[in-house]
Amino acid sequence: MGQEPVTLGEVNVGKGARTLDDAKARIPWNVFCNWASYGVNLVIGLLIGPLVVHRLGNVAYGVWALVGELIGYSFLLEFGVRYAVTRYVARHHALESPRDINRVLTTGFAFTLVSAALVLAAGGVVAYLLPRLFSIPSELVLDARLSLILVSVGIAVSLPGSLFHGCVTALSRYDLTAIRSAVPNILRALSLWYFLTHGYGLLTVAIISTIQTCLAYGLDFVMARQLLPGLGVRREYFHRPTLRSLVSFSVYAFVLSVSSRLIYMTDNVVVGFVLGPAAVTFYAVGGQLIGLLRDSLVNITALYAPLASQMDALKRDDSLRKLFLAGSRIGFLYILAGVTALTMVGPRFLGLWMGESFEPRSGPVVILLAIEAGCHALALTCGQVLYGMNRHKVGAWLWLCNGTANLALSTVMIRWWAAVGVAWGTLIPALIFEAIVLPAFTASILGISPARFYKSVVLRSLLAAAPYAGWLWLLSHGLGLVRGWTSLTLAVGSGLALYALLVWKVGLDGVERDLAKSWLSGLKRRTLVSQEGL
Repeated sequence: MGQEPVTLGEVNVGKGARTLDDAKARIPWNVFCNWASYGVNLVIGLLIGPLVVHRLGNVAYGVWALVGELIGYSFLLEFGVRYAVTRYVARHHALESPRDINRVLTTGFAFTLVSAALVLAAGGVVAYLLPRLFSIPSELVLDARLSLILVSVGIAVSLPGSLFHGCVTALSRYDLTAIRSAVPNILRALSLWYFLTHGYGLLTVAIISTIQTCLAYGLDFVMARQLLPGLGVRREYFHRPTLRSLVSFSVYAFVLSVSSRLIYMTDNVVVGFVLGPAAVTFYAVGGQLIGLLRDSLVNITALYAPLASQMDALKRDDSLRKLFLAGSRIGFLYILAGVTALTMVGPRFLGLWMGESFEPRSGPVVILLAIEAGCHALALTCGQVLYGMNRHKVGAWLWLCNGTANLALSTVMIRWWAAVGVAWGTLIPALIFEAIVLPAFTASILGISPARFYKSVVLRSLLAAAPYAGWLWLLSHGLGLVRGWTSLTLAVGSGLALYALLVWKVGLDGVERDLAKSWLSGLKRRTLVSQEGL
């Protein structure tokens, strides 16, 4: 597999075209399954979040957030191989090459075993140094160290486990990944509720989280074996040319991972180092709310990379351009629904959800990070398409510039505006790199003018969102009617109804509306068939 084929055999092209058509036909069902899973996880997060914060307390929860951020950096030791495996499995599945799929999986698996060993070693070292890095109360030091070690075990398991997850996503089976996501999360929530209400603390949270991680990747293994009956990890499948191909692809995926950590996993560390663990809680809660919105975007954009990989393998350049434009607009239209609500009523929601003390301290963070999430939506589609095309080299360096600027600005601006300065340090680079530079670069790769991209994607979406934003501002700030859960729900619900109508009339073009009708009709038939099967 060392070199990607320049020409494709007639038989493989025919089979690959059918594989691509099948993947495209599954899009509405995949989106529906992703949203169903995300809805379950969102409800769980909103219900269990206050319980964890208040049962642990501000200091212990701040320590838990720091543990997650610190050991989260060990994901970098995976060096982006899981992205390479997902890309090449999708490609070889389109080309009907099961032997190459096994070569990719086995070679990547061997690589990640080394990474897993490094993660365990790093976890032990960081656990030992933890009290020297942060001002942790003496009574929490032992639990914090043990929690960090447990989390590192979970990450070590996830490195080889993520390759099987990549096999499932490469085949566009998001109905199965939805089950894989929801079931362990439900079990985790029930366990946290039981043990925290019975007086258990930080260490128990770490144990439950580690078990959830292992269960999730165990399900990935079972699902991948069922989808690809000939799938196997064997010594004879280890292939040095395949390793070179994986490393060649993954080195830039690694740069992207580093950039992502700099952008989204350094804020709490900066806040904790300068302001202390208690301040982390107020920043982390605001960041967690935006994280839920940002992560939900993956329900849509995760479908793009496997599709782009198959289109690239079959030389479907026009399909790639359509995927980029339509995918970017759909993702941006979606994220604007949440961004608009959070910028207008997000602080009030925090006050009702977590307590009044969070509204003034976490509210400004939510507003700034929500705007960044809008920029992220544009950049995420770019990244998925570039991944699928194996054209992510320049994009990786642009993301690294974004992450480096983020860290530098956050470190400086926290001295002036405390935790809010960190949020500004995240937003400013995002406006430059995520909203302008990366979309323009991706458009040029695909032969699309930047003016066409911004007119079709950004301007059109903002026009649909403007009345929605004005309506929420009038109710919450102009008339001051948003005070409790009922008024907040009515305001956001009525605003979303208005926004949905405008998206249908303004955000989508005629072809996309017809396609949406067709997909919804097919989704209805598929859902009825599934119910009859039960």
